[in-house]
Amino acid sequence: MKRTHALAVASLILLAAPALTGCFSGKEATTNMQATMNSGNGVSAQAGDVHIENATLVMGPTDSKTATLTTRLVNAGPAKDVLVYATVNGQPAIITGDKVDLAPGASVSFGFDSKNWINSYTFDKPVSTYVPVELGFQNAGLVKFSVLSVPPVGYYEGIAPEPPTAAVAPVASASAAPAGAASAAASPSAS
Repeated sequence: MKRTHALAVASLILLAAPALTGCFSGKEATTNMQATMNSGNGVSAQAGDVHIENATLVMGPTDSKTATLTTRLVNAGPAKDVLVYATVNGQPAIITGDKVDLAPGASVSFGFDSKNWINSYTFDKPVSTYVPVELGFQNAGLVKFSVLSVPPVGYYEGIAPEPPTAAVAPVASASAAPAGAASAAASPSAS
């Protein structure tokens, strides 16, 4: 009889082990769902062959109504592309030099340890809100995604618009968007 009980317990343990391990909780597992949702700073998106990585909107100094988009753009395509257009919260943003060339295979940083900047000088959202951003590329087209706004503290301390103030107030213009660019809505994901 003891042997029968031991065999029953061993069988029960073997059958219950997969359900109790937690390694697989089905297609709706939290670990599977996180990859499809904004979970904080570091949003990613894609426009054609251009990958937008770790996009975060760092707010400028207190009462300045400025913000800087920190991100990395990677041109994974075989042809050169150019960043020609940017908006933050529906308002035109200033790109350092008006445009930035992306050579094939290039990885270009913006706003952090970089000479390239995407700045908003009309930013009026509170900290920790998701803000609509649009980036337009000469070949890859237009991509729209939402980016978290964060204060310039901790990891983001010292990141501020360069130059600190806009040389000329940005003017909203539909003609600034890339000509013939197909609007591709990105599905942001955490990086």
